[in-house]
Amino acid sequence: MIAFPKLLLLWTAFFMLVMWLPMLFAPKTFRLVAERMLKNTDFVRIRAFITLLIWFLFLSVYQTFTNGWAMFFSIFGYVSLIKWTVLMRFPHVGYSKYKWFYSTSTWSLLASLLIVLFSLFTLRVALIKI
Repeated sequence: MIAFPKLLLLWTAFFMLVMWLPMLFAPKTFRLVAERMLKNTDFVRIRAFITLLIWFLFLSVYQTFTNGWAMFFSIFGYVSLIKWTVLMRFPHVGYSKYKWFYSTSTWSLLASLLIVLFSLFTLRVALIKI
């Protein structure tokens, strides 16, 4: 049986791969879709709320992650919790951050590559370490 923290890590890694892997293959289309989604403040608030719930759930079991590399995930969880709380209150910040950071294809590809590598690392930790 898969432990609950391991299941959360697997789901998080899968979600990141599904969201960011298309950026490597179709960057222009991905940026266009992301820009349209971020202009809709209701969508940003709904996504922020759902992500907040997931991170609250994740952090409720973070005591399991007290050794080694796994502690990185609880730190990442707290940072993400702060980020999504700010986006839930101020959804326009997400669009301005997107325009600033993803304005060029080079930055977009670099960010998506880093996120894909992080999700693969998350899969490794979930399957081997924990």
